[in-house]
Amino acid sequence: MERILVKVGTNVLTQKDGKLNKERIAELVAQIAVLRKKAQVILVTSGAVGAGREFRDLSKEKDPVIKKQMLAAIGQVRLFQVYAENCALQGVLPAQALITRYDFRQKEAYQNIQSTLEGLLQYDILPIINENDVVSSAETSFSDNDQLAANTAVMMRCDLLVILSNIQGFFTADPSLNPNAKLISQVETVSPELLAYCQDSLSSGGTGGMLSKLKAAEMAAKHGVKTIVSSGLIERALTQAVAPYFDKNAPKLGTTFLAKPKKSKIKKHWMTSHAEVAGVITVDQGAVKALKANKSLLVVGVLKARGNFAKGDVLMIEDEVGIRVGVGLSDHNQAELDQLIQSKPQGAVVI
Repeated sequence: MERILVKVGTNVLTQKDGKLNKERIAELVAQIAVLRKKAQVILVTSGAVGAGREFRDLSKEKDPVIKKQMLAAIGQVRLFQVYAENCALQGVLPAQALITRYDFRQKEAYQNIQSTLEGLLQYDILPIINENDVVSSAETSFSDNDQLAANTAVMMRCDLLVILSNIQGFFTADPSLNPNAKLISQVETVSPELLAYCQDSLSSGGTGGMLSKLKAAEMAAKHGVKTIVSSGLIERALTQAVAPYFDKNAPKLGTTFLAKPKKSKIKKHWMTSHAEVAGVITVDQGAVKALKANKSLLVVGVLKARGNFAKGDVLMIEDEVGIRVGVGLSDHNQAELDQLIQSKPQGAVVI
């Protein structure tokens, strides 16, 4: 069965006054219920902070970070309640997951998230995910839910990522400023021109702009997840956006980012995109060639190691001039590796 992740932005879920658009949420859940007959669905939703503003005025709070965290704490309860009420009407059982970027960096937490979401899908439960703004900081948070959605889609090896926003897709220029701007229906490779077109102008009420969506779509597609960026403000937005995925004759909406033919392995994606590096090892050119040929790193090619790491920690590999070659899981702790580097036993594997 196909697996689809749907991400819905704040501007889709809230009205002009910032309050939740309950009718649109009801329509979205109804469309998800229909889509679940064809595919497993994961929902990444924004809107908690906006929902919090509906219930309490915190304008007197001077610290913007604390204010956002309090609004999220208030609003997340109400946001999920609205989803749960509408899911019940559709015979769908929802489950809530609040995640931060820090969770993705920790190997055990990453595996727990992946296993939990996998289990929910196997039991026909709808995972509803949002970033945990209450505990997030600049260092531990995703820049916005576009990034959360893209990384979750890759982690869960989704076939399709649908980002519904207040934009129709990507244009050759800002359509609000340039009447000659044209919608880009399909992207194979993100060009410098497309990057230039996507000025990072923040969407009102949200935290992600055009550039953020472009980076999220590019990252997901690079790791094998086809991505559609389309408007969530039109009638049957989700149904229409995914229609061409199941029916080639259906009209296409938004911008589609074609996926690379091979999905990334979950372990490799975690190491290269999220894992915290515990140490650095410097290797010679022979080792660089071996690694590029997908061979194991032998201690004979290791020049030095630095950092305080244990067996199983992620190490960054660099060449003699400091250029990053890759990352890998260490087969030894720091003390053991230092001894191996000194003795250079034949055939000893480092990573």
